[in-house]
Amino acid sequence: MNDVILRLGAVEKHFGATAAVNGVTLEIARGEFFALLGPSGCGKTTLLRLIAGFEQPDAGRVVLDGADVAGVPANERPVNTVFQHYALFPHLIVAENVAFGLRYGKPKIENPKSSIEEILKLVRMEGLGARKPDQLSGGQKQRVALARALILHPKVLLLDEPLAALDVKLRKEMQVELKALQRRVGITFIFVTHDQEEALTLADRVAVMNLGKVEQVGTTEEVFERPRTKFVADFMGAVNFFDGFVVRPEKMRLHAAATPGAVEGKVESKVYQGETTRWLVRAADGKLLTAVEQNDGVSDAVSRLKSGDPVWVKWNKRHEVPMEEGRHA
Repeated sequence: MNDVILRLGAVEKHFGATAAVNGVTLEIARGEFFALLGPSGCGKTTLLRLIAGFEQPDAGRVVLDGADVAGVPANERPVNTVFQHYALFPHLIVAENVAFGLRYGKPKIENPKSSIEEILKLVRMEGLGARKPDQLSGGQKQRVALARALILHPKVLLLDEPLAALDVKLRKEMQVELKALQRRVGITFIFVTHDQEEALTLADRVAVMNLGKVEQVGTTEEVFERPRTKFVADFMGAVNFFDGFVVRPEKMRLHAAATPGAVEGKVESKVYQGETTRWLVRAADGKLLTAVEQNDGVSDAVSRLKSGDPVWVKWNKRHEVPMEEGRHA
């Protein structure tokens, strides 16, 4: 990888007998939008805290822009963190919240007022510097938190599920804004989330974590389309497991009549989802298969199928993804 900004080498962190982070090795490029993805308790937030300096590793190395930062306190690392609940000071106006970090920032900024105005414009908060946090919407609070973190020009911005508190519509809008903002400022973003769709929307690459380990690292397309382990395949969304390989529901095709090479079964349920319909099919061997069909692409015969009707499921062999049980990146 060219121009690595962050290297983690066999990093470990234990809390009592629990290995929260267990031998994680990663390389993250300068200017990359990188996501740490996994379920609650997988170690992703602990790993972020180790990078930030809020925790120190029990073993391994954290190398930031060529310097080993083991033992370096959080306020002396060239990183900044945006938290899930923003941590804005309620008694300070927006401009004062953004300026707070300038008191301790290194190097000192020569024209703080101008810098505050520029950063508020960057996050689309110009003209709102005199408001208090309780006068802001959730999305505006998020932008203030981002402005406060970015004004110090960190080499790496760490984001700990910063969109989790927003409603679904606003969350999707902020995903678009956050992606565009990262492209404009060119800073490495490391984003923690448990939301697969969010990681796929935002990240250039993803590390999927499970039980303190990294199961797979790759581009969003690689991790979704070619999962290397059963855990990754299952966590990244519904899949159909067969001996030695998996197939995603979007790749399955339904037929209302017997079709060569297809698996015979019966419709167990169908759920209309607007643009698509999700089908559950019970195969003759008892296996439950999931298929997702675009509603404008199915035949009339398939669209008329109902629970209990015979159906045949087929897929292209090139869409089969082999599994490597127990392998970690």
